[in-house]
Amino acid sequence: MNFIQQAFTGKNDWWRYLLSILLIFLGWQLVGIIPLAVVAILHSSDIHTFQQAAADNFMNLGINANLYLFSMIMMFAIGLLFVYWVITKIHKRSFTSALTSRKKLDWKRIFFAFGIWLLASLLLFGIDYFMAPENFEWNFKFVPFILLVLISLFFLPLQTSFEEVLFRGYLMQSLGYSVTKNKSVLRYLLLLIGLFCIILYDYFDQSELIIYILIYAFYILIIEYLLTLNSTIRIYTSLAFNQIKNFFARKWFPLAFTAISFGLLHSFNPEVEKLGYLVMLYYIGTGLLFGMTTLLDEGMELALGMHAANNIVAAIFVTTNWTVFQTDALFIDTSEPSLGMEMYVPILIIYPLILLLFSKKYAWKNWKEKLVGRIENPLIQSEDKFQ
Repeated sequence: MNFIQQAFTGKNDWWRYLLSILLIFLGWQLVGIIPLAVVAILHSSDIHTFQQAAADNFMNLGINANLYLFSMIMMFAIGLLFVYWVITKIHKRSFTSALTSRKKLDWKRIFFAFGIWLLASLLLFGIDYFMAPENFEWNFKFVPFILLVLISLFFLPLQTSFEEVLFRGYLMQSLGYSVTKNKSVLRYLLLLIGLFCIILYDYFDQSELIIYILIYAFYILIIEYLLTLNSTIRIYTSLAFNQIKNFFARKWFPLAFTAISFGLLHSFNPEVEKLGYLVMLYYIGTGLLFGMTTLLDEGMELALGMHAANNIVAAIFVTTNWTVFQTDALFIDTSEPSLGMEMYVPILIIYPLILLLFSKKYAWKNWKEKLVGRIENPLIQSEDKFQ
């Protein structure tokens, strides 16, 4: 079985996905926020101060940078535990199957990808520093820096692993499974809309969000009803959804959907407010790179290594007063926020070179089939996979 087909080995009733998405969201956003909320309460003089600080993710309470980073990481670590639980307990399959198509996780791949991304990041930083050293202020503080390194190396990978397991693992495989279904594809479409609403919940008024979901659910139920009729309407409705299913039942769909969702998740970062929505190209492009390596390598080991290295470098080496990572890093970037070559060079040059390097090292073949090929149900042996 390839990477996406791992989902077929578990329990995949539509209600399991509904329950899982809700539990992951509650675990990540509600249970996970408790450590940071406790720290924020201890740093607040009263409830009014706490409520005001909550609007800015408690960043203006004067919390120690390392303590704040650790508290934020705990939110993702708890979210990762919930993802592990829904995969193993609700979907009844091994957690390893959501990470790789291999029998066990290949740690050599993780460390190799980590090293490659680390070297590329340091090279780009070195070029930036050489071209404009006046934009960087030395910020080394021995004790805070040592604590930052320990937190970054041992705990920050929990945050990146949560995002990778959620997007490149659970969601990519779940989408691959859902688009091979027939009538039940409607229910999965409703879940996808619900997932988008969860990701973008900050952009909606809560009452409006509920109305949108109810209206969409109403139309889904109408179409489901049409599919049960023994009439010409049923025949044409069924044929129409067969065509839709055959269009989406290819690997490009979970690849594109998870890359865009990954970008939207980062739309709440302060970088987007400072630089504008064009910076979303970087986040979506990065998500696309991680997704492509996952499909081409039949596992997310390379993505796990790259993502961990990316965030560790961002935390340890360079910080600013407006990015999501405000740490006791070695350097402070004092330049005015702007979109320049630092966004386009990785997407247009570095990412293709990394794909080429991995391709040579791991002898990737059949790129077209792995990236846009039809998703087959491995449990069905007949010629017609779509019943």
